[in-house]
Amino acid sequence: MRKVFPCIINEFIALHGRKGRLPQIRDIIALYFYLLSYVDRNELQPNGVPSERFGASVPSKAKIAADLGVAESRIKPLVEILQTHGLLLDVVDKREGTKRYKWYYVSHCPRSSDDGYVVNDDEKIVPDLSKYK
Repeated sequence: MRKVFPCIINEFIALHGRKGRLPQIRDIIALYFYLLSYVDRNELQPNGVPSERFGASVPSKAKIAADLGVAESRIKPLVEILQTHGLLLDVVDKREGTKRYKWYYVSHCPRSSDDGYVVNDDEKIVPDLSKYK
């Protein structure tokens, strides 16, 4: 992990430079560890039924924004970068009644190559740089 985030930050700066009001790319580190800390590790619900949320991180955008001190509009671009790098395995839209949730499935212990890319099943995940908005 110590090589992955510097790689992401350097790619972002190389692509966009340090101009304008682009999202602070360093927030991606806090977001990754924040989502990791909110992963539901309960396999079973209190009634003994398997939990549908097991393995998912389910904080709301409003909670993420308030806890990390970032604008809600900045969360989606940072999530897309985490996903294209293999640090988020999946992001699923869920509805419960009239409420809508995002379930984030975080890669817990990714391996990384010497050049800072996540390695999954002995294959280096090369990111899609078009996700760097």
